[in-house]
Amino acid sequence: MYYPYDEDRAGILRDRHLTSKASEYLLADREIVSLAKKTLTTQEYREAENLAIELTGTKRKRELARDRLIEIVRPPPKRPLYYAQDEVLYLPHHTRDTLRYLGDFIDMLVKSAVYEKTHDTHVFRLSLGPAIGKFETCWPDSEGLAGLLRKYNRFLYRGAKHDFELPAGRRMHRFTSREVVLTIFITMKLADKIIAISPVAERARQDQKIM
Repeated sequence: MYYPYDEDRAGILRDRHLTSKASEYLLADREIVSLAKKTLTTQEYREAENLAIELTGTKRKRELARDRLIEIVRPPPKRPLYYAQDEVLYLPHHTRDTLRYLGDFIDMLVKSAVYEKTHDTHVFRLSLGPAIGKFETCWPDSEGLAGLLRKYNRFLYRGAKHDFELPAGRRMHRFTSREVVLTIFITMKLADKIIAISPVAERARQDQKIM
């Protein structure tokens, strides 16, 4: 069960990086926008952008937007998507950890798909970048999926884990609320594409044993 988000207590409850002011919430790196347009349908992209805008609106609009995003970021697996759902409650302010947990989800699916073909557990010790290389080798006819995953890793997951340099025009945080919303939609769409070709990844998605 999720409880109403108390914005007045947010700063007391958590010591986190904040997007500094509302004018930054709707900024987005052009590469992330490009990835969203390549990955999502027109309807999905429009919904994502509308939700990002609603997160800057009235308290009721923010609550409804968060509820919808929590619905989209749906477990299983309980981890890391359960953690990502919790982070959504703190939008539009907190952003980095949401992306890290979403990235962990894609990381798990990619490596599970590779394991299906290789039966080599070493893949689970790789970072996502090298794992995507193996994924492309194992699934060569995946209609450009590996390329989308590389863009995802480069601009989102790797950045959320390691890049603390602030883009121009931002004073408090590497990522904005709009970028998080777009990433939520991108993540779930990429996950659907991976499990569509890999039964083992689908089992991982359902919290079932794969070894």
